[in-house]
Amino acid sequence: MSDTQKAMKSKLKFSAVLVLFLASAISASLAQGGIGGAPATFNPATGTPYPQAAPPMQFDPTTGQPIPQTVPDWKDANWKDPDITLTNVSFPSLALSEVSLWLGDKFNHQFDIILPDSAGGIAYVNGQTVQVGWQHDWRSESVNLQLRNVTASEIFSAMNLLFENNRTPLRWELKMNGHRQIALLRVLIDPTPQVDMTAPLPGQEKIRRVYFVGNLIGDEKSGGMTMEQIIKTVTDVWQMADASGGRIQFHKDAELLVVTGTPGQIDFMEQTLKALDQKVNQSQIDRVRRSTLQQVLKGVEQSDSQEKSNSKAPAR
Repeated sequence: MSDTQKAMKSKLKFSAVLVLFLASAISASLAQGGIGGAPATFNPATGTPYPQAAPPMQFDPTTGQPIPQTVPDWKDANWKDPDITLTNVSFPSLALSEVSLWLGDKFNHQFDIILPDSAGGIAYVNGQTVQVGWQHDWRSESVNLQLRNVTASEIFSAMNLLFENNRTPLRWELKMNGHRQIALLRVLIDPTPQVDMTAPLPGQEKIRRVYFVGNLIGDEKSGGMTMEQIIKTVTDVWQMADASGGRIQFHKDAELLVVTGTPGQIDFMEQTLKALDQKVNQSQIDRVRRSTLQQVLKGVEQSDSQEKSNSKAPAR
């Protein structure tokens, strides 16, 4: 073998060794999380690497403000901040109604603000509203913040962080309303709790009352009623009131009425019995008056007859 051939063979061996070295180095670097990256750690149960930490936040070199990586879910992608940065924002336990007025003035009303009204737990039973839960005026909720050099969306974001930290069920949402931008304060609690309309509501538990109705029994001419008439009258009035869920029962021999229902239904039945009792009493009063009037008239007639008799008698 010539010297030239020996030199070429040595160079080929050196090149092969260099290639193997570079391949080994690249493999090790990839296993450690990439070239220049932190060493990767592996889950011993699965053999897969743990998720790496998020890349560091990028900052705008002109303003020094962080560059947002993604648009948060509470902010519409088309919502643009007014070209205004406030150097000093101070909310010393300021009510949200006052905060909204202040923000609208400072940002020249370039966006609209919508606040919730007072809300509570309301259920609807038989066409009427029934209070079943909490009641709160969210406009009076206080905000305590101190911020520097912030835009509008950064102020709303800071308030959201404050709500989350205080576990206040509120969240600002920046949305588009056609061509106008709005800041909507959303209440995260359902103001209409799902309740079982067939079950008694708080304060509406069913109770039972027993009433004696024998005082209503009597002669029809004197305003009284038979037991059958009382049963029919009370049943008809009860059905007219649509007293669903309630129940009435009668015991003829004992002349008793048993009512089971809510306090409102019990009160309605007591008013009905009171009205029937007034009817009987009024009939009795009218009967006494008629009897008295008849006696008076009879007395007057007797007096007139006596006077006529005296006038016709011959003088002595």
